[in-house]
Amino acid sequence: QPQIGDPAVALHHCSATFLFEGISRTCTHQLVRHRLASFSQESQRYVDLNKGNWQAVVPKAMADNPAAIAVMEAFWQDAEEKYAQLRSLGIRKEDARFLLPNAAETRIVTTMNFAAWSHFLWLRAVDKAAQWEIRAMGQRVLEMLYALAPDVFQAHWAVYTEQFSDQT
Repeated sequence: QPQIGDPAVALHHCSATFLFEGISRTCTHQLVRHRLASFSQESQRYVDLNKGNWQAVVPKAMADNPAAIAVMEAFWQDAEEKYAQLRSLGIRKEDARFLLPNAAETRIVTTMNFAAWSHFLWLRAVDKAAQWEIRAMGQRVLEMLYALAPDVFQAHWAVYTEQFSDQT
């Protein structure tokens, strides 16, 4: 008979919800591939670029390279101008947004049970091959979930502290 404190029970019957902010749409495209989850993402349809609310997520590889930043900023400026032109021509936000880059910052609420988070963490938080942005996000999730349910996420934590000890 499983007990309430049994990690196997928690794995399938406990869940966690996170609000992720300041991440790129590139990151959320990876996140939503984890289908055993519920998502609510900020829509570009209802947030107008003209209001100045858009920011770009800049990879460290670009942030440390002035020439790369110049290229990215020029592209971003061009995208903003073309978006404004389309809007001034009467193009609806839902259609003008097709110009917006994947670097556009967004917010998303994500809920998964611990089993789904476990799968996510193996692929995104403790795998060195994971893309940097979702890996960093996954590692923050792991830190919080491990604090809540160390027995459930002990194996992930062991790999994380071994492979990414310079970051802990």
